[in-house]
Parts: sequence; C-alpha cells; structure tokens
Amino acid sequence: MKTTKIVSSVLFLLSIIVPSQTAHADVAPPPAPKLGGLEPFEYQNTEVQMVYERVEMELRPSYNAEWDEWGSRVQVSAYFLMHNQGGKNETMQAIFPLEDLSCGYYGAGLSYTSYSILQNTFTVSVDGNPAAVKSVITAHPRKISGICEEASWAAFDVTFPVDTDVLIHINYEMESVGNDEFQNIEYILETGAGWKGPIKQGYIIMKFPYSVGRQNVLMGTTSGYQILYNEIYWSFQNLEPTIDDNIHISIVGPYAWQRIQTLQQALAENPKNPADWLELARLYESIALYHGDILRDKYYLERIVSAYEQGIAANPDGAELYAKYAEYELYALSPRLIRQLTEDEVIRVLSLLNKALALEPNNETAQMTLSNLRGVAPFITFTPPPTIPPTATSFFTATSSITPSATITPAPSEIPLVVTVVHTKIVNPSTSTPKPEPTVVSSPNPIAELNESRNETGTFSMIFGAVIIFVAGISAGTYWSKRTRR
Repeated sequence: MKTTKIVSSVLFLLSIIVPSQTAHADVAPPPAPKLGGLEPFEYQNTEVQMVYERVEMELRPSYNAEWDEWGSRVQVSAYFLMHNQGGKNETMQAIFPLEDLSCGYYGAGLSYTSYSILQNTFTVSVDGNPAAVKSVITAHPRKISGICEEASWAAFDVTFPVDTDVLIHINYEMESVGNDEFQNIEYILETGAGWKGPIKQGYIIMKFPYSVGRQNVLMGTTSGYQILYNEIYWSFQNLEPTIDDNIHISIVGPYAWQRIQTLQQALAENPKNPADWLELARLYESIALYHGDILRDKYYLERIVSAYEQGIAANPDGAELYAKYAEYELYALSPRLIRQLTEDEVIRVLSLLNKALALEPNNETAQMTLSNLRGVAPFITFTPPPTIPPTATSFFTATSSITPSATITPAPSEIPLVVTVVHTKIVNPSTSTPKPEPTVVSSPNPIAELNESRNETGTFSMIFGAVIIFVAGISAGTYWSKRTRR
C-alpha cells in the first residue's frame, strides 16, 4: 500500500518504505538543505515540540465502478498538538508528499497493491480553522534518472505563538490500485524527529471493518501492538523517533479475507468441491509467498499443504488437486527452479504427478510441472513398462528426451474405467549399462461404481452357484428316496 507522510528533515533517508506505498508520517518542519533540502522550501530551526499525536487509519471496502471490481480505501485522520517552547512566534510552511517517495525501492512489505491519495479529499485545519493547501513540484529527494525525477508536494502555512498549544488536524482518503491478497500500510514516525525534543505521547490506531487477529494481521506487522475487537494500536511516550520506530502493518487484503471466510464456511458444509479447495490453497499461497518463493507470512505457509491434503482426502479423484499440489511442492522444494532436487524430493513430486496423470493424462498443470521437473532432475527418464499401458517411471539415466505418460486402463464397455496408478521407483545407476528395474505397481484405485459393479457380480455368482447346488441336492435326494422305497 501507499501511505502518505509529511516530510521531516530526514525524509530522503526513508529507505525501508514499501515501493508501492506512500507513507503516512508525522507533521514536520521543512527538511534541512544539508540533508537534501527541497527548493523552494527553506529550512528553519524550531523550538516547537510535538506534545501529543493521535493517528487513526480506517480500512474499508470500496467498489470501483470504472473497473467493475472491489478494492478498498483508507480514511486517515491525524491530530498533532504542538507547543512553542521558545521566546518568539514561529511561522513556517509544513509540507508532505502527494505521491510515493520510495523511488521504486522494494522493502519489507512486498505487496503488489498501491494506494493513491484522492487529492480532493485532503484537508488541513489549524485550531479548527481551515488552512489553504497548495501543490508544489520539486526534484525528487531520492532522484534516480529515468525512474523518479520529480515529486509532488502539498504545503500549508502555520504559525506557532509563544507558549501556546496549536492543534493541527489532517484528513484524507487513499484508494487501492490493484488488489493483492497481501497488503501493507506504513506509518512513518521518524519524520517527527524534526521538531524540538521527543514526542511526549502518541497513539497509532488501525481500524478494520471486521474483528482482527492472527489470521488477518500478518507476520510483517511491527511488534508491540495491542488488539481491541476491530482495532490494533501502538502507544508510546517520550519518543525520539528514528527509522527503527516506523510502524509497518501487514494485512490480508479485505476482499481476500472475505473470500477466505466464505470458502472456509462452504467447505465446512460441503468438502466435496475441488474448485473451492483449489481456490483456498491459491489464496493461502498468494498471502504466504511473494513471487512464489519469498516468504511473506509463515502462518499461511503452514496452511497451504493442509488445504491440498484436505481437498484430496475429500476428493480422491480430483486430478487438478494432485497436479496443483505437485506444482506447489516443486516450487517449494526448488524456488524458481534454481537447484537440482534430491531423489527423495523427486519421488515426493512424482508421486503426486503420477496420480494426476493417471486420473487425467492430458492435464495441463501436471504436464507443465513434469516438464519443469526435468530442469531440476535431469536424471529422470520416463519409460513405459512392457506389460501394461505406458506409465511414468523414473531412472537415474541421462536421457535427453522424455515422454511422460500415465494412462487410463480400458475396461469392458459395460463397466466404468479402472484408473491404474503406477508409482515411480528411482534406482542408482550401475557402472555398466543400466537395466530398467521392475516397475512397482500399486493396487488399482478403482472408481466407486466399479467396486460396486464387481461386488454385485461376485455376489450374484455366489448366490447362483448356491442355488444350483441346492436344487441338485434336492433332486438327488428325491431320486434316492424313490429307489429305496422300491
């Protein structure tokens, strides 16, 4: 997310800002020229202290009619109580950015979603009186040629009388651009260091449209917060803020959180729905991992495997569940396919692929994963066993061409097909020409209807045989009885 901040004398040093965010920040005097001062703003030393601040950020869903999609907005309301401890009145122009100042730097947040300030919502009041706000363009404080050349700022004039409290109140809204399942909000406290002395007391509050806990407040969130129903908040006293005091809030995006709750409820009522399990696993994965291999949240990482395994247990004939599970395992074992896998790791992925391909030989996910597996396990060869239809088998042989196959065994037309799953066996190469090892064939995994058909057929045969024997016995007994009477 992008959050908005008011620049202090250390503004240009904000190197941990998430790139897709504009950061909330404490109100501050203009930055010092020696630290990268921004023309036309002029630095001045100040005797004004921030004695109290209260920042409330409220997250809420928002429908974008233009894009026909749900996103979210953040309503920001910040109060700063200032006190001039010097011997003369001070008048200055306070400034804050209207855009991202990170200049494309990717920090700890790793979110695809950005938040843009709705400039028509931005208002400032000083002691309850509206303050005029103007926009100023300057060179970017962290200028990188071709990436970020200029920066837009808002500025307003404020006077601090001697030994007098002045209350500055700032309001604005931000709207999401994109809808990543993992999102970030950042509040920059270090900008408050531009004022005299420490910040005596402060509260940073984040409000949600639902109850919060570990499931929706994620691992990247700054520690030390407290939870109260639908809020998390930080409090501090006598703080000389530095870059280490900045507040980071990592959350499940509002739309994603709503979807997770809906899926969990639906699957609790009806677990025999492979599509819902696949979507739930995908949501968990997109929250837990960035670019598929950079950890964002351990809590959801631990739930990915559970979603696949529960889905397969409830839907054992779901080929795509096996295929997607294999795809996830391959990338989890070998991030971005940058290292070769061990034998055990290959077996782990192949066992899932064999099941997927046995159920659905042309499954695109399984075929693609099988192709990618070769890149990290070049010793694999898929050879069809001689006595059964072609099935995937692997050997430690450096064969360049691979023809994966796991087929469905045809059965008589009057009964359902039998799905035969052949497990892979990996053997060490010998010094001589390797000979294919016998393929270990698991017990057939018959479809339920086939079991019932076979059971019915077997039962019928047994009953029919019993009846024949019984009738024959009665006939023989009758015949023998007649002969005896004669």
